[in-house]
Amino acid sequence: MQARTVVVLGAGPGGSAAAHHLRRYLPDSSRVVVVDRTDRLTLGISHLLIMRGWLDADAASVSVRGSLPEGVEFVQAEVQGIDPGARRVRTSTGEIAYDALLVALGADLRADLVPGLKKALDANAVEEFYSLPGASRLRRRLESFSGGRVCVVISRLPYKCPPAPYEAALLIADRLRERGVETGVQIDLFTPEPSPIAAGGPEMGQAIRSTLQERGITLHTGEELSAVDHEQRSATFASGREESWDLLVAVPPHAAPRVLVESGLIERGWLIADRHTLRTAFEGIWAIGDASAVPMANGMPLPKAAVFATAEAEAAARDIARTLGATAPEPAFEGVGRCWFIVADGMAGYIEGRFLDPPGPKLQLHPASADNFAAMQAELRAWKEQARQA
Repeated sequence: MQARTVVVLGAGPGGSAAAHHLRRYLPDSSRVVVVDRTDRLTLGISHLLIMRGWLDADAASVSVRGSLPEGVEFVQAEVQGIDPGARRVRTSTGEIAYDALLVALGADLRADLVPGLKKALDANAVEEFYSLPGASRLRRRLESFSGGRVCVVISRLPYKCPPAPYEAALLIADRLRERGVETGVQIDLFTPEPSPIAAGGPEMGQAIRSTLQERGITLHTGEELSAVDHEQRSATFASGREESWDLLVAVPPHAAPRVLVESGLIERGWLIADRHTLRTAFEGIWAIGDASAVPMANGMPLPKAAVFATAEAEAAARDIARTLGATAPEPAFEGVGRCWFIVADGMAGYIEGRFLDPPGPKLQLHPASADNFAAMQAELRAWKEQARQA
């Protein structure tokens, strides 16, 4: 096999996992190059732990460069353009030619898509926890919040880690209860979906709804955020509904990275990938993780979550290696997923199921327990240790 170059765009959980698999399947003569704007790798669940006060932001991430295996090149640079015809990537430090390209750039947070939301976030009048700075700021806000109405709002679909906003509402309630701030506190959660995590079916939705109700959180479904006025402390929804708040925690709209849009790779909002091989419609390009859309049997896209990105990484790496003439097992992405569901200090459940099976996902929410919480903590410690020893 002649020497080839595989470029991985994005060093998140999916991109980093793909680099490990590619290096294992490809001969030493082939290059594996990972490009990312930052040298820090963080798991999404860390944002919730930071927000709740259980983890410091500085301890939430590991070095990308230090976690990649020997024989993988890391280029810290901004991806500025992709030319599928010429098979070249333009970055802020130069161009890279590729034989195969794996896109794992994640999804961008686009608060500007909701009138008033970006202005409110920039003014520190509204909070979010989908970025490390946002999670840290919300943590500080919860330390000083003295009471009133808290609104957690999922602004648009789809978004990363579908359970996270529900966990955030539960953890906000838990932290305020821990501080003794309960009297005069009202927590409401708004979602555009007809039920929580609608892709999981009615039983999943009812399980989450019941968990929220048990802890005094009011759920409002079918409500899409249309505007925010932070000076009036009001949120307007597409239904015409207007709600006031003392603390607004918003999940900003998610969108495909601009570079993918500008490079002409986006269809129906995302980079569409085959559910078995993760190939896209563009010759020599594969896509995994949050920037991609993998259709499920019911026609809905696979939820955006790290557990799927890392499993897709294995399947895509196998298919890339085989396409380039290397020996590798056949790609096999089965859409089996499990994620933690934290409800309070020392208590966590988990959601698991098969997402690609027809006619649609088959999911189960396992009850919260202290043992699950301990297992979650152990899993996060193991991930960090493994990343540092790569």
